[in-house]
Amino acid sequence: MMASGVEMRETQQARQTVVYVDDEELARKYFARSAGSDYEVLLASDADEALTILRREGARVAVVVSDFRMPGRHGDDLLRQVSHEYPHIVRILVTAYADGNSLPETVNSGEVFRVLEKPLGVSTVREVLASATTALASRPR
Repeated sequence: MMASGVEMRETQQARQTVVYVDDEELARKYFARSAGSDYEVLLASDADEALTILRREGARVAVVVSDFRMPGRHGDDLLRQVSHEYPHIVRILVTAYADGNSLPETVNSGEVFRVLEKPLGVSTVREVLASATTALASRPR
């Protein structure tokens, strides 16, 4: 019995925690399903909810993926705050509106690891999460 408890803990520790922020409920559900069982996905409907989750779970969150255009604070603003308050977290911005002017600036400033365009395919979600967690592992703590 003891061995299975240890195995269970090791499996739980192996799963990275991802926060996905999007004001569209279907987008949140689709992302969680796309990420698969390799990740624990915490869902937030806006920047404030994401920050509440991070205040509670920030130490174990590996990646924050945020939609760009949302009511209230936009995703780039959220990720800028995350970069200052939680520098260990890898940040990814998702957009359906490629804004050629502001997005490259966001990436070049080091505030985001990647910018993804909607719609997100399952393979894209999994590939980007895998590369984000690999980048996380190579960062100094």
